[in-house]
Amino acid sequence: MNARTTTTIVILAGALVGAAWFMAQGRGVAPERGRGEPVLPGLEAKAAQVGAVEVLRGNSTMRLERTTDGWVLASNDGYPARTELVRALVASLAALTLDERMTAKPERHAELGLAWPDEAGDSRLVRFLPTEPGADPVAEIVIGEERFAPDSVFVRAPGEPQTWRARGRVQVPFEATAWLDRTILSLPNDETQAVMFDGITVSRPAAAEGAEPAWRTPWESAVADEEKERWSEAQVEAARTTLPSFLERLEFEGVRRARADAAKEPAWTAAFRTNGATVTLRGHREGEDTWFTLDALPVPGAAARPAEREGDPFVPDWEAFNARHAGWEYRFPAWKTDALRRMREAEPAATPEPDAVPMP
Repeated sequence: MNARTTTTIVILAGALVGAAWFMAQGRGVAPERGRGEPVLPGLEAKAAQVGAVEVLRGNSTMRLERTTDGWVLASNDGYPARTELVRALVASLAALTLDERMTAKPERHAELGLAWPDEAGDSRLVRFLPTEPGADPVAEIVIGEERFAPDSVFVRAPGEPQTWRARGRVQVPFEATAWLDRTILSLPNDETQAVMFDGITVSRPAAAEGAEPAWRTPWESAVADEEKERWSEAQVEAARTTLPSFLERLEFEGVRRARADAAKEPAWTAAFRTNGATVTLRGHREGEDTWFTLDALPVPGAAARPAEREGDPFVPDWEAFNARHAGWEYRFPAWKTDALRRMREAEPAATPEPDAVPMP
């Protein structure tokens, strides 16, 4: 074989390799990876190695950490996180499979929501970090826009220009509080018996034989003599309609470690006498927000009543309830703050009509 023949063979071989590469491009499959392969190979098998999860979006970082008691949200002072959501995140990312090769031009990454870092918040960087400090991430991925019918999402590996459309859906809550169980209490409507709040007591009337069910009967109210000037008829009515059901859905929109002086001089105190415990809320205002701490004094021998189905009302184990919520301070949702305001803000004084001026 002479030199000219050898050169020709090399050129032809190079042309065949090039043609194969371009054909792979046209099918949307990268030479090094193929359609149907997992985006993050072996992620579920490596789950035990993960000690923390970070979700970065825009200028914010949400960090979950594994503890001996389960997962906590480090970016919310270590409040317990919903473990099932962490599992769902791992499972949904592990199930993503490569579908179609997209652009490898960094200047076009933003079109797919894959520019990173990205102050606009269109992309998310998910990082699974090991338990050993300073070690390389177990896995990480940039997640962009989602598509539906079929379910798909645009992804790329950090530091790599190549982007992909991947089959599947990713369960990554946008807000940090979405990782928390924000329902503190969801009591049955026959559980609360009386409420004492800022000088007024509202109580469930005794059910007479053959009368309407007690929970449908208007509650009775009594205002302490020294507080009567501070309670108008409208405010008393607001208390009678609001306080009986206050614990039937007690949720929060923010949580933090309680300040050392949070419960020493509360702006208001509400004590709810239920069948199983006396639950006390102590609150104060910060600007437009209302924050509160809470505790429960169990009735000896009171039994818990678990929910029959997810989302149903329940009566907790009050001892465990105290242990879970001790040391935390919660922010009411806006509608709960409005309910308190209606009870305690005096009605604006009526503007007197100007004296009639006789016409000349």
